[in-house]
Amino acid sequence: MHSPEQNPEVQGMSQLTDTVEFLKMLPVFTGAPGGVTQMFAYLAKREEYVKGQMILSEGKKCDRFFLIMAGQVDIFLMHNERRFHLQLLSVDSLNYFGELALLSEFNWFFSARAWTDVQLLSISREAFVKVLERFPESYQTMVQKIINLRIQRFSAQTRYQLDNLSPEAWREDPPESG
Repeated sequence: MHSPEQNPEVQGMSQLTDTVEFLKMLPVFTGAPGGVTQMFAYLAKREEYVKGQMILSEGKKCDRFFLIMAGQVDIFLMHNERRFHLQLLSVDSLNYFGELALLSEFNWFFSARAWTDVQLLSISREAFVKVLERFPESYQTMVQKIINLRIQRFSAQTRYQLDNLSPEAWREDPPESG
């Protein structure tokens, strides 16, 4: 007979419970009915990346939303063959990326790599659709939260970029014509 710590079924239930509790702490899932959060937890996948490993690449097809459970993720993009850092995400601050992948099919407009060893939870667009087909009354609220999260991220990235502009990027108002 297995002890509870060794029983894979008990471990699976414990992991599901931990995932539900983790999701409940995140803005997109706050206030969601228990069944919605539980189904997302069940369909979510755990992923691990080692320091320096690419998680997703700009220009590739997007298909899932990522939630950081441990570690840090570097969000960046390439422009004129130069790498531009946009944000460093972690479990203690902004701890998600790829939220728009739940709503639409497109190519990633940024890249992400593990800044440290990282543990992620991912939710695919397919899983998102399954959950909301089962709980259609939650659709509008979930979509609004995802859009609001993206707006918040865009604002944070813009502030970061403005705070880190080089002096030559600053422009004064044009001279008045006389």
